[in-house]
Amino acid sequence: MLSFRALSDRPASARTTRLGSLFTLTSSALLLLSACSGDKSTGPGPVAAAIRAQAGNAQTGAVGAALTVPLAVVVTDKDGKTISGARVDWDVGAGSGTASPARSTADSRGVATTVWTLGTTSGTARLTAQVNGVTPVVFTATVIVGPAALLVASPEVAYLNISDTVRVRGSLRDQYGNTIVGQSINYSTLDPTLASVTSTGLVTAVAVGTARVVAEASGKADTVPVTITASGASVCGPVTARVLALGEVYIPPAGASSVAACLTSPAAINGEYALTLVSTATSFGTSSPVDLIAIGSTGPTIAALTADANPFAPASALAPSVSTSLDALDAASTALSPVRAAELARRETERRELTPLVNDARDWMASRTTGVRTAFAVTAADAKVGDVLRLNVNANVACSSADVKSGRVAAVGAKSIIVSDTENPTGGYTDTEYAAIAATFDTLVFPMDTTAFGAPTNISGYGKIILLYTRAVNALTPANAGYTIGGFFFARDLYPKTAKNGLAACASSNEAEMFYLLAPDPNGVVNANKRTKDEVTLLNLTTIAHEFQHLINASRRLYVNTGARPNEETWLDEGLSHVAEELLYFRITNVTSRQNLTLTDVAGNATRSDQFRNYASQNFSRFYSYLIAPEVNSPYAPNDSLATRGAIWNFLRYAAGRQGVSGEASFLRSLVNSNTTGVANLQNVLSGSQFADYLRDWSVSLIADDFSVATTAALPASYIMPSWNFRSIYPGLRFSGGSALGVYPIATRSLLSGSPQRVLLAGGTSSFVRFGIPAGRSAAITLSSNGALPPSTLRYALVRLR
Repeated sequence: MLSFRALSDRPASARTTRLGSLFTLTSSALLLLSACSGDKSTGPGPVAAAIRAQAGNAQTGAVGAALTVPLAVVVTDKDGKTISGARVDWDVGAGSGTASPARSTADSRGVATTVWTLGTTSGTARLTAQVNGVTPVVFTATVIVGPAALLVASPEVAYLNISDTVRVRGSLRDQYGNTIVGQSINYSTLDPTLASVTSTGLVTAVAVGTARVVAEASGKADTVPVTITASGASVCGPVTARVLALGEVYIPPAGASSVAACLTSPAAINGEYALTLVSTATSFGTSSPVDLIAIGSTGPTIAALTADANPFAPASALAPSVSTSLDALDAASTALSPVRAAELARRETERRELTPLVNDARDWMASRTTGVRTAFAVTAADAKVGDVLRLNVNANVACSSADVKSGRVAAVGAKSIIVSDTENPTGGYTDTEYAAIAATFDTLVFPMDTTAFGAPTNISGYGKIILLYTRAVNALTPANAGYTIGGFFFARDLYPKTAKNGLAACASSNEAEMFYLLAPDPNGVVNANKRTKDEVTLLNLTTIAHEFQHLINASRRLYVNTGARPNEETWLDEGLSHVAEELLYFRITNVTSRQNLTLTDVAGNATRSDQFRNYASQNFSRFYSYLIAPEVNSPYAPNDSLATRGAIWNFLRYAAGRQGVSGEASFLRSLVNSNTTGVANLQNVLSGSQFADYLRDWSVSLIADDFSVATTAALPASYIMPSWNFRSIYPGLRFSGGSALGVYPIATRSLLSGSPQRVLLAGGTSSFVRFGIPAGRSAAITLSSNGALPPSTLRYALVRLR
């Protein structure tokens, strides 16, 4: 089987090996091997080893209200002693509100606190407290609905023949649209000669005319007009019916209080359709409700979301459906591992410690380019093998607490200087092997990343990148951890030690373009984690491509685009580095980004299987975490979860592919060479409102592309992902020790006739709603939000799949 390479929920010693034509997800948790993560301080001072909840968990509060008890955590070291000064980040889940402050510092007792103001969605809210490199604490709260504010009845209107029936359903809601359960809804008709209604809302047409059926509770009411004809009534009434061609995407116009569409299946074809919904709002802590109802629809005509013609997924492995409860998948897909928490913390360290130094750094660079040069911390312009450099390897603190190590120059390339920590474990690389690493960087990674993202700066003056192999990276992975930390980039090394005016700047900077990498440790000297040379070589090649993007991005924002904000948002910066990993896979396998790779392309023989496992499988693992719960995950959630990383990688791949073969690199470079960050960056590069449309079209591609050969052939290019055939590849995934997935694991809803659904969408989250329409029949589809039009940030589309 084609197995995922050293994914982070398993020890390195427990890695799977290739046994056949399928590949393996290493566990249901799917925690990911970091290419740039984790950081416990390698410098002096106490190091956080654990965090525990002290107060505030499992409270109950009303929607939109602050919890009465502040959340509190205690931070301790490896001996269980409390430590002060540790930063705690408080990250809310989708629709779960806000934390104030969003980050705080442990006091002299080791305690950090925040006040949690709940979001506008009832149910269970989640908030995660995180400290560098340790397992985070998850707080939950029960959010109760507010007082009754409105009643919404569905369907909005009904069209019947005499003797036909329809069920009216009333929903009592609070001011935010949360359903108030346990309240009896009363139904009545204002026109009993035209229509009758039972106590459960079942309406029967009696005579021709327009009846008014009222749903009422707690002093709130809503009326449903029911138009009755003698015969020939359409469920769509005056809404014009459309017969969608296979692969046709339809975006119905908004009406006065809802979005309505009428679809008719062709004669002799039971049509299969999907409705995609995506929120383009920028807030992840607040959700917007969307009400859906269909009249005349059936369940999906195809039970399992497989590639029908996929010959690679054994029939015995096919699952009946993945349209399961979305809530049950929330915790696993949004989980933030210690590795991800540490990476997020490093980026926050850069923002906090380095942002105040940006102007001094730019002045320093300007003075250097005009001939006023300062001494460098690293003098390597004429570095030779055997030279020794002194370098700070602290992975946690930016500008103080330097942990300086001696590094021996082991190889010098055209674009690289390879340095080996003199304290590295025995059994590591030889100088000949380091020279091969330098050659690989010079001829493969450097041209690949610079073509895609732009050239790095040259603050060191010698035009080469330092790759430091150091046991300090090995030390970041605890003993018996279920993950391996491969390396990291730290923007502090781009800042001057002393500013132009002679005042202190970032005293611990190495003043060089560089990043830090895992060293071989075949005997497990560091934390008893054995790392063979072959394992480290495979891991570090992806890490190098990943970290080099971070270096390019940070250096160009600091010194090339001098009007830019210096720190890209973590989710977008990581997404671009995951694209760099993907580009490495394309280069190594000699494929292009537009070949719609199938399972046989990536696992047709042993070589392909190994290449996919080593260089591509991690992106598929991350994206899986998104696919199983798209309603609670987003490409731009501020949490750096696996699902967020998978979603932004996939969205960037889609957006790049949409530019055409000649436009992919310029699209990526535009994101790096930008003065804005995050969503604003994407909006600028994609010309404002196009970003929202791209999100909608990307969502359509996830449900429609490769549904079948005929469907893909009919789809417009804007709804196609040209790089990967996910419906072919994902059925070949198997969980470690289990059977193949057998399906493309996108979580969906089924929209049955007369059964309204309420979907809550935070910024960037999506919902995929499937339904069928019998041959020659029609179905009315209506979208609204608490009896009014959906918010303007909602993007939606209907597509015929079969």
